[in-house]
Amino acid sequence: MKEKRINKKRIIILIVIALVLVIAGVLAFAFLAPKTIEGDWELIVNPETSDATPDEAASDGGKAYYTFGKPGEYGDGTYKTYYDGGVEEGTYKLSEKDGKKMIDMGTGELEYTITSSKLFGSGKLTIIYPEQIDEQTGQTTPAQEYVFAPAKAPDYEIEAYDSFETDEALLSKWVTNERTLSYYIYELSYKETVKFRDDGIMTIRYESADLALDRTMYYAYTTEDNTLTFSLVTDKETTFTVRYAIDADGNLRFTEDNTSSSIFADAVFGDATYYTPDRLPEPQSEQAATIE
Repeated sequence: MKEKRINKKRIIILIVIALVLVIAGVLAFAFLAPKTIEGDWELIVNPETSDATPDEAASDGGKAYYTFGKPGEYGDGTYKTYYDGGVEEGTYKLSEKDGKKMIDMGTGELEYTITSSKLFGSGKLTIIYPEQIDEQTGQTTPAQEYVFAPAKAPDYEIEAYDSFETDEALLSKWVTNERTLSYYIYELSYKETVKFRDDGIMTIRYESADLALDRTMYYAYTTEDNTLTFSLVTDKETTFTVRYAIDADGNLRFTEDNTSSSIFADAVFGDATYYTPDRLPEPQSEQAATIE
C-alpha cells in the first residue's frame, strides 16, 4: 500500500511539472516570439553616423524615433519619423520574398527582422540595406544594418515655454507658396505652412513634390509688441527673434529675419507673404501657365 501511495505522489508531481512546462512554453511563445513592427522604436545603430566623432555626432542632432502604424490586410501601413524637433510622415508595405520578411518605406524592398520581446523592452528591429556595387567604379559598399529598440517616441506637442504670451491676431494657419530652394541650376519650390496655437506651440510644415518632402517642425514661442521669439522644442536654450506685422489685406509678413535655421539652412520665414488658406494665390508658375 505504501508503494502505491508513493507512485501516486510521483504521478501528481510529474503532472504538475508537465503543466508548468506547458504554461512556460505558452508564455515563452506569447512573450518571446517575434512581434509585429507596429509601435514606437528608437534608432540605436545608424551606420551613417557610426564613424562620426563625438562632435560630429552631437552636431548631427539628437535621437531618431519611428512610429509604425498597424499594417493592413495586405501589409500596407503608415509611419512617422521623429528627430530634431520635426516629424515626417510616410507609408510602408510589408511582404515576403524568398522566405525573408521585406519592408518598403519608399526606397525599395529591404529585408527586416524582429527578434526577442518588445514586451520586456529587449526587442530589436533590424532593417538591412544589401551590399551595393558601383557599376562604373566596381567599388563595393557592404551591407548595412539599421537597428531599432522599443522606446517611446517624443511628444513635441507639449514642449512649450514655461511661460508664454500669444497674440490673437496670429492664432491661425498661414501659408505661403513663394519659397524656393536653389539646387545646382534649379529652383525648387515648396509650400510653407505656419500655425500658431494658443498652447504656445508653433508648427511649420514644409511640403514639396519636387523633393518628395512632407516635414513638420515644432517650436515653442512667445510674443510681445509684434515680436516673435521662438525655439525648437528640442533646444529651447537657443532662441530666435523676428518682427511681424499684418498688413491692410490681412496678410502676414516677417521682418528682421536673420535666423538661417530652417530645414534648408535659409531664413525660417524670409521675405515672403503669408496668407490664410482661403486667400492663398496660385504660385507664379501656375499663373504664367494659365496666361499662356
